[in-house]
Amino acid sequence: MEEFLHCLRIQIVPDVEEENRINNIVAFCKEYGFKNVMLFINAEEYNVGHMTKEEAEPWLKTMLRAKKKLTENGISVSLNPWMEIGHTDRCRTLKAGQNFTLMEDYNGKKGTTTVCPLDENWRAYFADFYTHLLKTVKPEVVWVEDDFRLHNHGKLEYGGCFCPIHMKLYNEKLGTNYSREEFKDRLFGKNADDAVKRAWLSVSRETMAEYARFIGDVVKKADTGTQVGLMSSAADSHSMEARDWHAVANGLSQGKKIHRIHLPCYVERTGKDYMFEFNRSSMAVRTFLPNDSMIYPELENGAFSTFIKDARFLQFQVGSAIPLILSGMTYDIYDFVGNGTIAEHGYGEALRDITPYLNGVMSLGLSFADLTGVQIPIDEKTVFNRKHIGRFEDLRPEEFFAGAYLGSYGVAYKYTKEKRFCGENVALFGGAADNFTDGELADLFRDNFVLIEGGAALRLAERGLLSLISAKSAERIPYESTLLSYEQSRGEVGGIAKRRTSSFGKAGDYVKIEYENGAEILSDAFENTGKYFGNGVARGKNFILNPYVMDYFQGEQFNPMRVGLLQNAIESSGNEYMFSGRAGVCCYHYKNSGGHTVMIVNATVGKLPCISLKTNVPVREAYVLGRDGALKKTQFEQNGNALKILCELEYLSTATVVLK
Repeated sequence: MEEFLHCLRIQIVPDVEEENRINNIVAFCKEYGFKNVMLFINAEEYNVGHMTKEEAEPWLKTMLRAKKKLTENGISVSLNPWMEIGHTDRCRTLKAGQNFTLMEDYNGKKGTTTVCPLDENWRAYFADFYTHLLKTVKPEVVWVEDDFRLHNHGKLEYGGCFCPIHMKLYNEKLGTNYSREEFKDRLFGKNADDAVKRAWLSVSRETMAEYARFIGDVVKKADTGTQVGLMSSAADSHSMEARDWHAVANGLSQGKKIHRIHLPCYVERTGKDYMFEFNRSSMAVRTFLPNDSMIYPELENGAFSTFIKDARFLQFQVGSAIPLILSGMTYDIYDFVGNGTIAEHGYGEALRDITPYLNGVMSLGLSFADLTGVQIPIDEKTVFNRKHIGRFEDLRPEEFFAGAYLGSYGVAYKYTKEKRFCGENVALFGGAADNFTDGELADLFRDNFVLIEGGAALRLAERGLLSLISAKSAERIPYESTLLSYEQSRGEVGGIAKRRTSSFGKAGDYVKIEYENGAEILSDAFENTGKYFGNGVARGKNFILNPYVMDYFQGEQFNPMRVGLLQNAIESSGNEYMFSGRAGVCCYHYKNSGGHTVMIVNATVGKLPCISLKTNVPVREAYVLGRDGALKKTQFEQNGNALKILCELEYLSTATVVLK
């Protein structure tokens, strides 16, 4: 049986302590079950810009000494060069003879070491240097760092590259001869031109796909049998460069598609905060990747101390990542400056303790394609369809907040690239509506039950499609720009009649919608004096609409009144559903020929005496995966749609349940 692979990312500095550090790392890996070490070179504090072979020589000698001892002890070695085009400059500059085209932002500011990935001089250097590293170390995997991106390069503005190479490509797409300033004005300024935006995005998309093919070809020509892994960042950042995820994966692949998904917590936060971001980003990235990808997420300790991340939270991050369907995990948990591993942090024990459970999850043979739940349509080309772009940040997609919101309140969901559904619960948030044709939207509302928020309703209004939600007008009202103060249910919610919740800023911008026949109003919005302001939540035959723009973390949206109305609608939709109904208790539902597998993540600070779910899935038998990795039949109670699995779930921990 294939086992969960713990991969330690660490830098061994070539100095008088290197032998002690090597011995320390070998002993750590043997004691705590790490079977792979990813050796850094040219990383962080020791980064020298675009490293020469001469500068690499002492590092490579140390790596070879480390590799010998590691492999003698059954531990494989991978290579993690920390720099391709460069994350950020940090006062580094190009060396003599490095005549590379530097990355340039739309204001004309250039990096000092961050280069354009299309520059031929840099590519010649990179191919030669990378080949030298590969042939010297012969690693099992070479990891492409997350400087493989067009945005987030230090002091450069987000927006990609506007160097002469890229400006030529933009103009060739358009058949124009715009200067950088003229192009910027037509991209984000008063003279915004959709054709310019599409040319810019198309070139960005092509740049990253071609850049991946280039690196893949370099590795193939080195002929060392090395696989390639890619480290990525947040879903919305890569969406803003219109990343072609499959083209990138295929371009890099040497037979296997290996990916390190970003886990959004370099510094420990509450479990609920963490899972909000995990559901918003990590699960979305996994959806964009090929289904057969091997997933080794990034577990980081931002400033390398137990104040920044303690062992229990680190263990929680590993366990809560299993919905991604993992092959292993990468750990950047000890500093880059060369101290080796630090025993007193307690990380080794925490990871060793959870390993049997992780192996047990792998033995279930789940595929990410088995995930089911409320369908959340997303599109890697969503930025092509976004409107009203006055600045780069306006391209940031908000549809990923559907997964963050639903997942964080325990509703089983599934991001999907599909556009056609039948008999499903579907969440349509924000710009996701713009990724459908008018006909596809008509089919969506006709054949499914749609959970829609104010941002998507505004898109329907712009396109003359308000009839899909039985409405005749929709107006966006910025939060706290009027006397709008609170919302009140017309009926009973959670045992409270006329239940109220705030409509202030933490609820988001309000969308005032006037309905025709066909919509039942479930709540009303009021001013501070009790004067009626407008409609609240509305329910139609095939939809429920929450009239707020949910494009950020709006805390008031988690109020029991709003969540209660949503859950009632899901339960009465007639479609299959599953949810925990508890804030911070996330639910991931996998379904295949073997039955139903449910992963429950308790991100709260309280121990659960049992696992409680609401579902219309009938259950005959229930099995819980123990911490020893073995499935054990367990008692359960099912009364109508209330399912209770009779096992405890500790705080900051995960349970895997198989239902038949």
